Amino acid sequence: MSPWALNRLVHELSNGAVIGYPTDTIWGFGCDPYASESVFRIFQIKQRRVEKGLILLSSKLEYCEPFIKLNQQQRDQVSLPSERPTTWLVDASDDCPPWICGNHTTVAIRITDHPLLAYLCPRLHSPLVSTSANTSGKSPARSALQLRRQFGAQLDFIVTGFNSGGRQASQIKSLASGNLLRTAN
Repeated sequence: MSPWALNRLVHELSNGAVIGYPTDTIWGFGCDPYASESVFRIFQIKQRRVEKGLILLSSKLEYCEPFIKLNQQQRDQVSLPSERPTTWLVDASDDCPPWICGNHTTVAIRITDHPLLAYLCPRLHSPLVSTSANTSGKSPARSALQLRRQFGAQLDFIVTGFNSGGRQASQIKSLASGNLLRTAN
């Protein structure tokens, strides 16, 4: 993706765009987590209930800070590199929008070094919403072409020029208990 296209993407995300994009794991849908209308579009596209919540994907923990409550020990644990991409369930802050945490007291966050997020997050000063690019209960799209065929008319952009991290969703761990809630499959 050209620098011009990336800058346009940042501008459009800041103005409520909903995108299909490659993540450190699989292809996903994303938007600005503060743009409630955009988040609700994603719930519509996925045919998913708001109560389930969504993942925040970020290049740095600091961009997730408005959404979470962590002490220093927890910050250190979430920031440690892991063998597999790991989504952490952490305590939601009082300011975390309900469309992000759903009906939970936790919010799901994942810190990644994926080059697309490394470019977007510092420019947006925010994480991105991240959820698998699929209709609930169906297999996720595995390429930009599949995304375009299945969801092209519903998305503002489909990001190309970056690889997804693989064919498996992240593992999900509870920060409070350390329990593995979903294995990467």
